[in-house]
Amino acid sequence: MCNERGESEPAAALGLPTLTAVTAKHLIEIRWHARAGQGAVTAAKIVAQTAMREGKYAQAFPEYGPERSGAPLKAYNRISEEPIRTHAQVRIPDIVIVSDPTLLRSEDIFAGVKADTVFLINSPRPAYKLALDIRSGPHPLYAVDATKIAFAEIGRHFPNMAMLGALVAATAIVGIDQLLLQVAENLGDKASFDAVQANLRAVRRGFHEAASAVANPADAPASHEAPAQPGWREMLPGSAIADAGNASDYVTGGWRTLRPRLNERCNDCLLCWFFCPDSAVVLNEGKVTGFDLNHCKGCGICAQVCPPRLKAIDMVPEGGDEERSS
Repeated sequence: MCNERGESEPAAALGLPTLTAVTAKHLIEIRWHARAGQGAVTAAKIVAQTAMREGKYAQAFPEYGPERSGAPLKAYNRISEEPIRTHAQVRIPDIVIVSDPTLLRSEDIFAGVKADTVFLINSPRPAYKLALDIRSGPHPLYAVDATKIAFAEIGRHFPNMAMLGALVAATAIVGIDQLLLQVAENLGDKASFDAVQANLRAVRRGFHEAASAVANPADAPASHEAPAQPGWREMLPGSAIADAGNASDYVTGGWRTLRPRLNERCNDCLLCWFFCPDSAVVLNEGKVTGFDLNHCKGCGICAQVCPPRLKAIDMVPEGGDEERSS
């Protein structure tokens, strides 16, 4: 945990609340917002296993469909000193974790939050700027550049380990030593010694590099309940298709982490239009004019089939320039 001078300090020393007091409650609930393939489900599982290692009761489970890597998903944790009787999604979280900063624009991270809900966000931006920009109001907010740590230590975009370390630094929900033991145990049979050590370094860096801030309490987001989910009486039978030709009704642009960008070298060969699996290449009188970003999933096929002599399409990070320049 770093203070304004960049020195390592625990959250309590900064005058910000941790969840140390909240752990005395019967139940602590965590909601993760992430993208498929970033390890959030694994991270939630490790949190639960670490809590059980410490003698607590815990749950960890995901919520996602058949989406490919990069699609938004949610995962949940519950931790308690007593047996946990509920098994539904977490609707009123004590902690909200956002593992991908692009989800701040597409996901409702404030759904169901309480006055004392703590936010932990993967972002390169200073915590105080992030708190002001997303209008987190009185909610304690912690930020860590988990993506940078992941690439530096692991060499791949797995921000989950740094987020685990930051979670412990921000909330003290489990002990850092027990967390490191659990990570080593989980990865020991699946990864090489060097890979395990790289993941442990990412956890430690997340623990030490998380920064905290509180925005203007008067600039709080509008509170609202999480949208109600349909009950079993309202849901269609499994595999039933209610309407024909309804793919356009599903906005899948939020799955994207890279977006296609068209330049002036395009000669309208239409190979991108022909090969696009989502019909997201927009044509006007036989000429490529852009992309339907509501349905483009950022697969990059258009850039791959574009003739090498032209290179009229390149893939750029979704919101990456905005995030890094702030």
